[in-house]
Amino acid sequence: MESNNNIPNNLYYQPPVPNKLYPKKPEITLSKRDVIFAFVFLALSFVIVDFVFFHGFNLGFTIAFWLLFIVFTLYLFNKDNKVSLFSYICGALSLAGSVTLALYKDILINTIMVFLVCALFSIYICGIGGAFRHREGSWKMLVDTLKSVFIFPFSNASEITGAYGRAMSKNKASKNVIIGIALALPVLLVIIPLLISSDAAFENLIKLVMKNIGIYLVEIALAAVITPYIIFYAVSKKHSKKDNGALKSNSGKGLIQCSVTVSFLSVISVTYIVYLFSQLAYFFSAFSGILPAGYTHTASEYARRGFFEMFAICVINMVIIAAANILTKRVRGKIPVSIKALSTFILLFTVLILITAMQKMKLNIESFGLSKNRLLVSVFMLMIMLIILFYIVHIFLPKVSYMQPIIVICSAMFIALSFANIDNMVVRYNVNAYNEGRISTIDVDYIKNMSDSSLEYAVELADCDNHKVSKKIRTIIIQKIRDDYGQAFNLDDMDKYDHSITYKPDSDFRSYNYSADKACRFLEEYYNRLSSDERKKLITQYQLDNGDYYYDEEKDIYEYYGSDSYSVYSYNEKTDMYELSDSCSYEYEEIEQ
Repeated sequence: MESNNNIPNNLYYQPPVPNKLYPKKPEITLSKRDVIFAFVFLALSFVIVDFVFFHGFNLGFTIAFWLLFIVFTLYLFNKDNKVSLFSYICGALSLAGSVTLALYKDILINTIMVFLVCALFSIYICGIGGAFRHREGSWKMLVDTLKSVFIFPFSNASEITGAYGRAMSKNKASKNVIIGIALALPVLLVIIPLLISSDAAFENLIKLVMKNIGIYLVEIALAAVITPYIIFYAVSKKHSKKDNGALKSNSGKGLIQCSVTVSFLSVISVTYIVYLFSQLAYFFSAFSGILPAGYTHTASEYARRGFFEMFAICVINMVIIAAANILTKRVRGKIPVSIKALSTFILLFTVLILITAMQKMKLNIESFGLSKNRLLVSVFMLMIMLIILFYIVHIFLPKVSYMQPIIVICSAMFIALSFANIDNMVVRYNVNAYNEGRISTIDVDYIKNMSDSSLEYAVELADCDNHKVSKKIRTIIIQKIRDDYGQAFNLDDMDKYDHSITYKPDSDFRSYNYSADKACRFLEEYYNRLSSDERKKLITQYQLDNGDYYYDEEKDIYEYYGSDSYSVYSYNEKTDMYELSDSCSYEYEEIEQ
C-alpha cells in the first residue's frame, strides 16, 4: 500500500522531548491580595530596618518580630492546610524568645537567641505554608527548613518577579494608585509650605523630619534592599508545589555495607571498653598499678582535667552514630540488630561520659564559682543527653518522631534560661558564695565585663572587708554612671560630691531595655543615698584607676611617673581612701655625649 504521507522526509520535525532532569517550573499566578501584601512587606521592611538596625536589639526587635510574625501568618494561613501542633509550638516559642531581647542586654545570649528565634520562625513558616517535603519528625525537616530560607527564595525569584509583573499589568487599581501618588507629589510641594507657615507644631514636626531626612533615606534604601527577599520568601511558601509523595522516607537507601559499619563501630566500642576497664584503678586496689606511682588528685585537679576532651568525645560519638545509621544500607528496609546494639552501647557510653563531665563541672563550680560559660555548658550537656535518649528510642522504634521533641524541649530550655537572667544569676551565686565563705576568691574583673543585670548583686561587694575587691567595685559603679550611661545622668552635679544625680530615661521606646533601665534606676538610688564622703571616695577611686597612675597590686599603691614629678597614693584604712603619701619634683639634665 502506498503511504498517504505526502510530506518529504527532510521536512519532518520531531516533537521536542520533555527534559526530565530539568522540568519546567509551573507558572505562578498571583492575586490582588498578593499585590497588596507586597506593599505591606515593604512597610514591614522599613519597620525592621528602623526598629532593629538603627535602634539595637531591644524592645524594637521584639515589636518588629511580632509584626513580622503577624503579617506572615495572615498572608500564609490557609484553612485547607493541615498544620501540625509542632509548627504552632515552634511559632509560640519564637514569640516568647523574642521578648527576652527587650528584657536583658547580654550580647552572647541575645546573639544565640536571635538565631534560635529565626530558626523556630522558619520552621513555623514551613509548617503553615505546607513547605515540608519530608516528615517533620525526621532530621530531613531541618534540610527543608534551610532550603526554604537560603535556596527557594532565590531559585524562584525570576518566576515570582514575572508573576508580579503580570499581576500589576492586569490590576488597574494598582496602576491608578501609583498614578494618584505621582500626581499628589507636586501638589504637596505647594501645600506643605503653607501648612508650615500656618502652624508652629506642624513646623516643628517638619523640622524634625528634615533634620533626620538623611537617616530616613538610608533606612528606605535598606528597606528596598531586603523587601525583595521577604517577598520571595513569603510567596515561595504560599505557592510552593505540594508533593505528598515526597514525604515518604528513603530509609532503604545507603552507601556503606553493613559489614563495614559493624567493623568500624566494633573497634570504637572495644576502645571504650578498655577505657572503662582503666577506670577501675580509681576504685579497686587490684588495678591501682595502672596509675602513676604516688598519684593523688585534688578536687580542683579532677574538675579541671579532661572536661573539654570528654565533651568533644560526646559530640564525636553522636556524629559517628548518626552517620552510621544514615549511610548504612538497610537489610530488608531495616537496620541490622548488630548495628543497633553497637550504636546503643556507644551512646550509653556517651551518657556515662556526660555524667562524668557534669560531675567535673559541679566540682569546678564549687571550687571556683559560677560563670556564664560554665552554666551554658552545663545546660548544653543536659540537651545532649536528651538528644541521645531520644535517638536511642528512635533506633529501636524508627517510626517514633525524635526531631520534634528534641527541638521543642531544647528550645524551651534555652528560652527559659534566658528568661532567668543568666548574668544576674551568676553574680548572685558568686557573691553569696563569697560572703558565706564557700569560695575564697571572687573575680571582680569578670563581673565588670558582664551585662547590666549583674550590677544589683555586685554592688553588695562595695562595702566588703576586702578593700581591693571593694575598690574595684567602686570603680565599676562610677564607670557605669559616667561612661556607660553618661547621657542618662546629670554628671555636672556628680562632681560636686554633695549633690544628687538624676536619671533621664530615653523617651524612644524602640531603644528601651528593661535591664538597662533597671540598672540606671538602681545606680541613681544607690549613689543618691551615699554621704558626701562616700561619694568623694568613689570619684577619687575612679580618677586614679582611669588616670595616668599605675596600680601596684602587690604593694596596693598607685604610682605616677611624670616628666618632671613622681607621686604615690597609698591606702588609708581609717579614711578608706587612697591618699597622697609621697610626692616630689625633679628635672632631667641633658648630658652631652
